[in-house]
Amino acid sequence: MNTDLLAIVRGQLRRTRTPPSSRIDLPLNAEESAPGQAMGAILKMAEFEQELLLSPLFTPVQSDRAACEAALVPAGLSSAAQAALLAALVAETLSCPVRVGGRTGFAPLPEVVVARYLRLLGLGFPVDEAVASAIDQALVGEARHMAMSLARRPVWSAPLAAELLRRLLPLWARLGTLSEARMTFLTEFVRTYRCRTEPDLIRSLRSLLESYRIDPDHPYYQNPALEEKQAESIRSHQCDETVRLHRISMAREILEDFNKS
Repeated sequence: MNTDLLAIVRGQLRRTRTPPSSRIDLPLNAEESAPGQAMGAILKMAEFEQELLLSPLFTPVQSDRAACEAALVPAGLSSAAQAALLAALVAETLSCPVRVGGRTGFAPLPEVVVARYLRLLGLGFPVDEAVASAIDQALVGEARHMAMSLARRPVWSAPLAAELLRRLLPLWARLGTLSEARMTFLTEFVRTYRCRTEPDLIRSLRSLLESYRIDPDHPYYQNPALEEKQAESIRSHQCDETVRLHRISMAREILEDFNKS
């Protein structure tokens, strides 16, 4: 049993939650030591009801995944190790503080919710040896953990995308340009614009720069249907001046590194 990882995930699951809306109606216990009505009410629900009720509060974010890297090897967890981790957490009968409208109660965590949380952490995805070596060469501490967790994301599991990452990270480590910010940008850019090869990435980065040159207030889309459907909402929330300048800077720096290779 990976006890360090167990402690990290346990701490994440027991962290105080605040629902985004008071409309999430949780049958909370007033005290953790009194499971009583709330535990009974939730555990009597069907699994899909438990998941619908609690999952909005128990979806890991990228910083949660990064925190787990302190206790992971590049190969990730085996299926057996993941099953053992789930069994250990379920055996502890965990509950979590939830703050709603100025009061705090405790919600029990059924197995289906814990299993979903572990699945979304992606602990079983391996990181390629060359990629892990490049990250370890260039980054330390929290920056290293974030980059490793990003390298485990499903976007890099496709063979062509995996080969692209194997090509880029050793290059950036050699040039001294690998950073947490660049890894974050690359992962999101490849996921959004579906770049799978080096020519795809170069073409998409150039198109991004050209679109901002022509019309700096609009995001770049490769898919016209996606633009028609999402442009208004994305433009208002994700494409302010700070985001625009960051994307332009990242795109230019990555293209410059291709010229140095």
